[in-house]
Amino acid sequence: MFCVEDTGCGIRKEDLGKIFEDFRQVDSKRNRSAEGTGLGLAIVKHLTELMEGTIEVESTYGEGTTVTITIPQRIVDARPISEMPKLAQAEPKPTDHFTAPGVKVLIVDDNAINRKVARGFLKKYAFDLTEAESGPEAIELVRAARYDIIFMDHMMPGMDGIEAAEIIRRDCGENGIAPAMVALTANVMQGMREHFLECGFQDFIAKPLDRTELNQLLLRWVPKEYRQTGEQEAQVKPLDESAFPIDGIDMHAAMQYYSGDEEGFTDLLELYCMDGKHKTGLLRELAQSDLSRYQIEVHGLKSASANIGAMEVSAMAREQEYAAAEGNEACIAEKFPVLLAEYETLLANIEQFLTRRRNKNGVTKKLPGLPPEELREQTARALEELQHFQSQDCAERVKTVLLHEMREDVEESFLQIQEQLRLYEDDYAEELLGRLLSKLEKEEEQ
Repeated sequence: MFCVEDTGCGIRKEDLGKIFEDFRQVDSKRNRSAEGTGLGLAIVKHLTELMEGTIEVESTYGEGTTVTITIPQRIVDARPISEMPKLAQAEPKPTDHFTAPGVKVLIVDDNAINRKVARGFLKKYAFDLTEAESGPEAIELVRAARYDIIFMDHMMPGMDGIEAAEIIRRDCGENGIAPAMVALTANVMQGMREHFLECGFQDFIAKPLDRTELNQLLLRWVPKEYRQTGEQEAQVKPLDESAFPIDGIDMHAAMQYYSGDEEGFTDLLELYCMDGKHKTGLLRELAQSDLSRYQIEVHGLKSASANIGAMEVSAMAREQEYAAAEGNEACIAEKFPVLLAEYETLLANIEQFLTRRRNKNGVTKKLPGLPPEELREQTARALEELQHFQSQDCAERVKTVLLHEMREDVEESFLQIQEQLRLYEDDYAEELLGRLLSKLEKEEEQ
């Protein structure tokens, strides 16, 4: 007997008789906006009956659902199963690793944390990586340059990934036809695969990303002539779970979704906190005014939280995503405050941890200040790099400049630019760099 219970929004009594029908979703509004084909329970029921089993559903609308599956099993051998400790501890065989420096890859996702995690998974392949935070930005990038693979989040605010993919295929000439288009999605059912293929995608992969699945996908789409297999994959020192004692974060779960080192994970936590500074207010506003946008934002919070191991917040965000898809305002009114309180507590816990970590590491002594003309030149180069979509080079330059002593107002400007770059707000960072450069040029003229 298997019993699955959730504390979601439940199913109306009059809809219980419909849930096992093929291609049936019990709420027409959800059928339009939520991920799913309406085949899940129908398939489960069919498979259960093939095994001479039964499936029962009990649900209270607004509270949750319990699904019970009973399958008769015959005892073939009553002897206890032997333990194989060495076998259980054996490491899985590594998949074929390669690098491909000549392959250009575009990552499209509105959530900065998801982009950072995707970049972390992909950088070991030595790809030429570019990022976009929206469908329109991705379209402009594809018009300007040819990419070999495009990873496109299929659920984004404004223009979603499906619409962006269709425009790229239709309006971007050879640059739009050439790349392999891969959907980033939480839904991997067969019905969604067909839907993605019809919309211009060639493949899809589930979020949060899985290392093995990603590697297999890349083996399918990176041509053999581009792969270099001579070098062994660099072994990244695994995260020490005890190094991040933060209430609300399950490091064992985080290690399944993050493939970098401690410094990189610390950067990810800082990014999560910076994003949370405006996310809490935005969610509070959207929960009362725009359920469609609210659904997209909690969808992003769900995956971003899972990427750092904040599984409770992720689960609560998922519940709110489904409630918004169903238009269930009562569920949102009741449970959004609980999510918000948990989210704000998590942000406070992470911030306290990061503060302790900074204090423990101490403050690095500043290098001597740069001459005015050199400071202006470094600012101009950083701006030029950002204008040419070289955001990583720009971020490294800003980080290096901040190692030097400087006036408090100039340092504050560079720190603000650094924060926007970490949030992948390149447009605003470019604007701030432009202002700072103008200020430094005027000071030189005086």
